[in-house]
Amino acid sequence: MIESSFLDLKNKIYEFCQQKSEGLVKNSCILSHIDDFVMLFMGLTLAGSAFLPSEKIGVLAIGVILLTIAKMFLKKGACVRISPWDCALLVYFSICLISTFNSELVAQSIHGFLKTVIYIFYYFSAVNYFQTNTNKIKYFFLLIGLMCGFESIVAIIQNLGGVEQISTWQDSNYVNPEDTISRAYGTLLPLNPNLLGGYLVAGLPCVIAAGMICLLRKNYKTFSLSFITFFVCAVAVFFTGSRGAYLGMGMTIFVFILLFTKIIYTDFSASEKVKKYWKSFVCAIIGFIGVLLISTPQIIKRLLSIFILRGDSSTSFRMNVYNSSWQMFLDNWILGIGTGNQTFREIYGLYMLTGFDALSTYSVPLEIAVEAGIFALIAYAVFIGLFLYNAFKFITFKTSLDGVVEKVVVCSAILTVIGVMTHGLFDTIYFRPQVQFLFWTTIAMASSVFFKNNCEQKE
Repeated sequence: MIESSFLDLKNKIYEFCQQKSEGLVKNSCILSHIDDFVMLFMGLTLAGSAFLPSEKIGVLAIGVILLTIAKMFLKKGACVRISPWDCALLVYFSICLISTFNSELVAQSIHGFLKTVIYIFYYFSAVNYFQTNTNKIKYFFLLIGLMCGFESIVAIIQNLGGVEQISTWQDSNYVNPEDTISRAYGTLLPLNPNLLGGYLVAGLPCVIAAGMICLLRKNYKTFSLSFITFFVCAVAVFFTGSRGAYLGMGMTIFVFILLFTKIIYTDFSASEKVKKYWKSFVCAIIGFIGVLLISTPQIIKRLLSIFILRGDSSTSFRMNVYNSSWQMFLDNWILGIGTGNQTFREIYGLYMLTGFDALSTYSVPLEIAVEAGIFALIAYAVFIGLFLYNAFKFITFKTSLDGVVEKVVVCSAILTVIGVMTHGLFDTIYFRPQVQFLFWTTIAMASSVFFKNNCEQKE
C-alpha cells in the first residue's frame, strides 16, 4: 500500500472528526451500523443491474458512495488506503477530468464524465468496505452467482422459445436460415445480446471462485451447484451470439485452467490425488465445451464468421467505425475529444462514412484513447498492468488453506479483468453500468486481500 504525507493528513482529519462524533454514532442505530448499509446498497446496485435502467442503477451506486463518505467521518478507525494501481487509476481519472473541460463540447462531456466519477468513486468505496469486511466477500460471490444464474436461465428459455430478435447483427448472406442463432438478451436494460454476453463474462469468474472455495472447504454439494451454474452460464453466453463474449469466455476458461494449475502444483504439490482429480476436471470442462460446439453448428458458424472480416456485414461495419475512430484519435491524440457517448456521437459525425453511424468506437482501448487521449490510455493500461502483475505474483507463493482461499478471490479478479478486456477489444459493452459495477466490485475484493496480507506482514 502507498504511504504519503497527504494520506496521513487526510486520515488525521478523519480521525479528528470520528472522535468528535463518537457519542452521536453510539446513540444512532443507523450510524453505528453504517457498514451494513454500505453492504446493502452495494448488493442492491449489483442486483438492480438485472432489471433497472442505467440511471436508477447509478442512484444506488451513489448511495454506496455517500454512505462511504459519511463512514469516513463518523466510524472510528475508518481511513483511506490506496495501492500502486489505485494511483495509476487516479492519474487516469485526472486526465479524464482535464479532457472533459478541454473538450469543444463541454456540457456533453461533463455528462459523460459524471458516469466516470460514479464508477471510480464506487470502486474506492468498495475497496474501503472490503478492507475491513473480507468475511463478506462470500456473500457477494453468492449474489453475483445468483444473478448470473438467473440471467442465464432466462437467456436459455428465450433461445429455446425463439425469442423475437432485438439485434439483427448476424449476416444471413452466407448462413442458412436454419443455422442462424436466436440471440438471447436476458432482462438487462437496454435489451441487447452483447450486453448480456459481456455481463456473463464479467460474472463467470465469481461463479468459478465460489465453486472452488466450496471445494476447498469440502462443501461438495454447493461446489456441484456452483459448477452447474457455470455450465448454464457458458451455454447462455453461446446463446447470446456475441462473438466478443465468446472470445472473452474462451480466454477466461483458458486462464482459469492456467491459474489453478499453478495453485495446485504450488500448494498441493505433494498430493498426487489432487493433481489427478484436477486433470480429470479440466478434461471434463474441455469435453463439455467440445460437445456443446459439435452439437450446435450454429455456434461454430457464428465463431468462424469472425475470420471472414469484410465478408461479414457486422465485422465490416466495425472496421469502418475503427477507421473513422482512428482518424478522430490522430486529430485529438493528446487529450481526446472529451468523455461520454454524447460527445462521441457529435464529433464522430465529422469523420464517419455515410451510412455507418455508431454510438462508440466498438473497442475499449480505442474508446479511451479517442475520449481522453494517449496519456489516459497509458494510465489505464498501467492500472491494469500493475494490478495483474501483483495478482499473479500473489498466487505464486505457497500458503495455508486460508491463503489458498484468498488466492481464489484474487484469481476471480484476474479472470474478470482478462475476460472483460478481451471482450472489450471488440465491443464497448464494458462502459455499461451492469458490467462496470461487476468489474469494479471484483477488483475491490481482490484489493482487500492484498491489504489484509500487507497488514499481516507488517505485524
